Order: sequence, then structure tokens, then C-alpha cells
Amino acid sequence: MGSALSNHTGETQTDSARRVYEDLSILLTEAWRREEVQRGRIEAASPSRVQSARNLVHYLSMREHDLRPLQKRLASLGLSSLGRAEPCVEWAISAVRYAAARLAEPPLPAERARAGALPFEVGRSLLDRQTDALLGPRPRERTVRIMVTMPTEAATDTSFVRGCVERGMNVMRINTAHDGPDEWLAMIENLRDARRATGRDCRVFADLSGPKLRTTSIVKKGQRREAIRLHAGDTLLLHSSPDLEVETQDPGRMLPIPAVGCSHAEVLSGLRPGHQVWFDDGKIGAEVASLDERGATLRVEFTKPGGQKLRLEKGLNLPDTRINLPALSEEDRAAMRVLAPHVDGLALSFVRTARDVADLRMALAEVTDRLIAQVLKIETREGFHNLPSLLFELMRTPVGGVMIARGDLAIECGFERMAEIQEEILWLCEAAHTPVIWATEVLASLAKQGRPTRAEITDAAMAQRAECVMLNKGPEILSAVRTLSDILTRMEPHQRKKMSMFRPLHVAMAQVEGVG
Repeated sequence: MGSALSNHTGETQTDSARRVYEDLSILLTEAWRREEVQRGRIEAASPSRVQSARNLVHYLSMREHDLRPLQKRLASLGLSSLGRAEPCVEWAISAVRYAAARLAEPPLPAERARAGALPFEVGRSLLDRQTDALLGPRPRERTVRIMVTMPTEAATDTSFVRGCVERGMNVMRINTAHDGPDEWLAMIENLRDARRATGRDCRVFADLSGPKLRTTSIVKKGQRREAIRLHAGDTLLLHSSPDLEVETQDPGRMLPIPAVGCSHAEVLSGLRPGHQVWFDDGKIGAEVASLDERGATLRVEFTKPGGQKLRLEKGLNLPDTRINLPALSEEDRAAMRVLAPHVDGLALSFVRTARDVADLRMALAEVTDRLIAQVLKIETREGFHNLPSLLFELMRTPVGGVMIARGDLAIECGFERMAEIQEEILWLCEAAHTPVIWATEVLASLAKQGRPTRAEITDAAMAQRAECVMLNKGPEILSAVRTLSDILTRMEPHQRKKMSMFRPLHVAMAQVEGVG
């Protein structure tokens, strides 16, 4: 479509309107065709999610095209650019097509929309209803909810949990990678007390840690170490044997090199020369130089100036490597059995394929009859690329959401791509009427040190486009909850998803008229 949508100098309004009409007709026809092809996926959705699944099919069909030439032509005619079509794709295209038909002379034949097409407000209400079902009733002061990760002290300090609720926490997050069943249940009990004391609603979500790759051992010069310092240009061996203590040599320089263990031996078979390996949340970057029976020899490509320490139990990211690990570990399943009677939602980490989503659904059905919401944490390159199929699988359950886990996702996809990746996830989820949780390092400096950076304030304001914003723990987390609530409340009159809301400017026209 792109080449057919270029402007022509001297084109009349009727000619331009006819071209727009034709292009929009193509978009509609293609969307309807894709709807028939994907009928099985649509009908597999939970009854309350069928309309959302259909709308997602229409959106994916529309976004296969380069719409920029068409959007320029629409703007020249004073028509909507389809830039806010996510919640109601068929209705939006039909409405603009009808308007374009009226601008032609003589007018072209066009209906406003088929029966059953979702009007804008209906599509938006489907997202609102799904948000309420996932995250609880809308708080009094704002639309966007706040999720807070609980520190260990939340198990013993009722006043801390109550303080979080009083300052604006709407969802308590329990990370099952930390603490244990006794602490988790104590946190939940303290939240019950806080809800009774404040009269405020607050949901409980638990994160299942999933197949997190970690460093399990470090050996240098035949001795086990707690940490080693690495510099760009260094070499190390990534292996899978917990007992590897033999001295290993750099084949190029015949010098001893350290050996670092990986928690999941099976992933090493997928490594290939040139693949990236990142350690400790991206603090150390390496590339696979060679492979042999011992494991993968890595060449360190990136550390901070002066080098970086690598310690035990630090995360690994393998963005170029296909990882075939079950989404749910035995530890995850044990945590589900403990928490299923008490939580409102479970978040699955490192989701990669639709099979992972199905596994969570089936595992939940084995441990409880309660309706527990499911949240997919998008934190791998594969998970991002598979997001459409993940959303279709998620819509087989009545209530679900998506978390943009920006920490690991930035490492996997590249920090320079995070802005566009966030946008695409927000667009796709809005088309699926699926709530989004914006996570990782929101107001991190404030939570840890008591003072935010300017960039963090802007990031928190941008997070208002999601349905929920997550804060991680820190000594000043209560201050961070209050500040985030204030930012989100202030942003509410200005922005709703991609739509700018034009409240009166703080700069009054009278001031301008009074100049000179």
C-alpha cells in the first residue's frame, strides 16, 4: 500500500478522498479476511474476551502495512489519522472511510460500520472492565493503579503495609524468588489488617520466578571464589558442571582463565559462536568465542571502566539463544500450591511461547477452582516477538494482563530499542483490551536514596499510559508510593493512553493578550 499512498502535487480534494477511500477499503477487506482465517483463535477465547480477540486480529492485519503515506493524506483532508484506533479497529477504519466518501464529489457509497463493530467507547470500556477485574476497583484519586513489591519486613511490620495502602498502593506484589511461604502468608495477613483499618481495597499478586538463569559457581586457579573482577578483553569459560575445578587456559595466550557455572546446563547446547551473553542485569557483556565439551569460551566485550565484579547467583541473559526450558519450575509449582488460596493474580516470569501460557493455565487448574488472574511478564526477546500469540493464549482465560519487565527486556533487545518496544507492547495490549503493568526502576533513586532523578520523574509520568505502575522495594518506598500517586493524579487530566486531553493551559491567554 505504501507506494500507492504518496501525495501528488495538484491533486484535487475529490481525487485525494477517492484514494483514501480505496486504501481504507483494502484495509477493511483484509481485516475481514484475516478474521475468517483466525476464526479458531477468536472462538477459543473466553466468552468475555471474544470481541477483544477479534479486534486484535483486525489490528495485526492493519499494522502489516506501512500506513504513513495514508496518514499524511488523511491529515491533509482533515480526517482522523487512525492513530488512536487500537481499541476499535474496524469501527475506526469504517468511520474514516465513510467521512472520506462524503468528501468526494459526487459522494462515494459507504456504510459507517458493520453491525457488531466495536465503537470507540465500547472498546475502551472493555479495557476498563478488564482492568477492574485484574487490578481491583478504580481508586478515588486516579485511574492508574500502583503495585508495590514487598520487602521482607512486610511479613512482620503491619504498620509498613498499612503505610503503603494509605499512600496509594493498590496491588501488593510478592516475589517468590525471595523469602518463603511463612513470610508470604504473613505479608498477606498484614495486608488484610491494613485493608480493614483503612477501608481501602488492595489486591495481592505473586511473581513466579520461572527459569531464571544464574551463576552457580566461580573457579579461578583451581579455587572456588565468591566473586571475580572482569575487564573488557578477558576470557572465561561458561560451563554446566558444578564440580569443574580444573585449571582452564586461554587458548590464545596460554593463561589460566576463570570458569563460571550456569544453573541450567541444557541451555548451553543452544549457544553458538557470536552469541551474546550478559551477566548481572547487563553489567557485564560477553560474546561466545568457541565451544567444546567443557562449555563455551567467552570473550568479555563490556564492563564499566576499571572492570566489574561478577558474583555468585547473578542473572544471565542469552538474547541470541533459543532456550527450551519449562516455564514453571518445581519451585514455582510448590509456591502456587501455597499461594493459590490467597492471591488474586499470578505473574509468570520469562514467558517465551504460547505453550508457557497454556502450562500456567493448566497448572492453576490443578491446584485451585478459584479464578486467579494471570499476568505475563515480557522480559525476553522471544517473548516480545511472540506477543500476539501470547495474547491470544492469555485470552482463553477471563482475566489477564501483561507486565513490561523493562530490566531484562532492555538487556535482551538492547537499551536503544526500549522506547519503541514499550510502544509496541502498549499498542498490542490496547488492541487486545488487556491491561499493562509498567515495571522496573520506576522512581528507583527515590525508593533507594530518598531523592528521584529528573529522568525518573519523566519516566513515571510516561508510565501513566499503562494501567498499573510497579515500584520495587527500597528504604524510602513509602515516599516513592506517595510521589508516584501524586504524579499519576496530576497526569490524569492530560493523557489517556495515546490521547492527549486538552485541559486549560496554565499559561492564560489573558497574559498573552496583555503583552505590549
